[in-house]
Amino acid sequence: MSEKSIKSMTGFGRGTCDTGDVEVVTEIRAVNHRFLDMFVRLPKTYNCFEPQIRKIVSDKINRGKFEITITRSGAKGNLMELSVDSDLAQRYYDCLLELKNRFSLTGEISVSDMLTMKEIISTAENVEGFEQEWALVERSLKSALESLDEMRTSEGSALWEDIQARLISIGATIDILSPLVEHTSSEVRTRLEKKVRELTGGLEIDEDRMLQELALIADRSDVSEELIRLGSHVDQFLAFGKQGSPLGRKLDFLLQELHREVNTLGAKSASTDISAHVVNIKSEVEKIREQIQNIE
Repeated sequence: MSEKSIKSMTGFGRGTCDTGDVEVVTEIRAVNHRFLDMFVRLPKTYNCFEPQIRKIVSDKINRGKFEITITRSGAKGNLMELSVDSDLAQRYYDCLLELKNRFSLTGEISVSDMLTMKEIISTAENVEGFEQEWALVERSLKSALESLDEMRTSEGSALWEDIQARLISIGATIDILSPLVEHTSSEVRTRLEKKVRELTGGLEIDEDRMLQELALIADRSDVSEELIRLGSHVDQFLAFGKQGSPLGRKLDFLLQELHREVNTLGAKSASTDISAHVVNIKSEVEKIREQIQNIE
């Protein structure tokens, strides 16, 4: 089974649909966000399409903040229907004629005079015209989403390459630490035993009890378990990458576990050599955290 793509949450996509008389252009700008958040900007005549637009986007996107702008240019005749209220026009005309006769006004009553009268010509939405234009909007939107997806996939690939390199670096450091941890644990126990014998000044003590206590004290500085869990988290991290997006929340949770083990490792370490390597791991973990914030 091939690996799925890891996608960034940032990107830009543009789609155009042109029929000759009408052109619809969709632009989508995306940035990182914890949840899915959309802001849709439409021409007034397209406001009725917003629910469909939101559904198409949410079916393809899991999280991120999206600004969707759709513009329309061209003829509008197919969107509106005009009608003339002949009865009202006649009444307006009769009123104007009465005014002209009563006050002996000169000049003819023209069409321009009639057009100043309210509601003689009314407009209504052409439902069939809107339905035809939805097809244009849909194609434009899907084209913009495809363009956006290409950019997000490209950026996501670059992000994952960087994260993967840092995870491999952490894994290599774990390999270096394993023998150091084993040696340090033995060294700590030997040093404690020597210190106890110096402090007791040759007094007779229970050897078994002393060894048990020394083992307990040494165990508090033993970080082998944390090192094993840290390596397991790194392996899980790399395995998750093969699943593809949506992945950001899983990685964020796993990173918290990884960060917890690194902190414990640093707190329990009784060796400056180990501490130096832990600092390097912490640096890599922090850089991974920054990259994960932008993965869908």
